[in-house]
Amino acid sequence: ELIDYSTVDFGTTVRDVNVVLDLIGGEYGSRSLPTLKPDGRLVDVVGSEAEGEPRYSRFFVSPSGADMRAITELVECGQLRVSVDQVLPLAEVAKAHELSESGQVRGKIVLTVP
Repeated sequence: ELIDYSTVDFGTTVRDVNVVLDLIGGEYGSRSLPTLKPDGRLVDVVGSEAEGEPRYSRFFVSPSGADMRAITELVECGQLRVSVDQVLPLAEVAKAHELSESGQVRGKIVLTVP
């Protein structure tokens, strides 16, 4: 079930979740804890107020050239699809930041270099 967290308080409507993958961070981690089953896990990639909670785990990623090549292969053969919201020239980087900060972007913002 898809829930738009910007219009619905998922903390009061969702229950008995095995795993929450928090890509937003901040207060969303602690707001997600009540949705978990007693043995559920909160996995965070950004940083969360829930740090120190026994069901909390932080996931760190270190990009590498080999990993980027493997991801490229997945995209090229159609096994991984990337949703692109907008493509902007590098000169509009300020606009890209504004869009990103608006919380209204549904996909990636791509900057093209001349």
